[in-house]
Amino acid sequence: MEPNRKPTTAAYALILITGLFGLLSSGCVTRSAPDPLSPAERLNLGVTYEQSGRLELALREYKRAERGDLRGTALAYQGNIHTTLGDLQRAESVYRAALRINPDELTALNNLAWLLAGNHQNLEEAEQLILHALSLNPEPDEPFRNTLETIRGRMEN
Repeated sequence: MEPNRKPTTAAYALILITGLFGLLSSGCVTRSAPDPLSPAERLNLGVTYEQSGRLELALREYKRAERGDLRGTALAYQGNIHTTLGDLQRAESVYRAALRINPDELTALNNLAWLLAGNHQNLEEAEQLILHALSLNPEPDEPFRNTLETIRGRMEN
């Protein structure tokens, strides 16, 4: 190239491609590292954030926990955040997704039943959900029995 002459667009592209190829071949550009926390640790971190009122951070951690065997639980916990935030349609959708993954997910069974009862809709479905949860012998079972009593009370009215 002649002195005092500006490089062309093609020359810039060649420099860029050469530089990227060099980085890729040298190993300087890597894939993202695996998550250092397990799904259970992500859930625990989310619970800590949720208890301190940091709901957006809790939701982020619950989403990061959506791996392996705890995927249904992570979705159920996300449903809890959406319920707290008042997004009841999203909460219902997420609880149902959790139950598609794990039909025995106690949190999703109880909280979807409670949500349906609270909206006075699908009380029969709500009763079936909570009866299924109770058939799994949760300990303690008091919150589940309270949900059942609420549902049956609304069914009578």
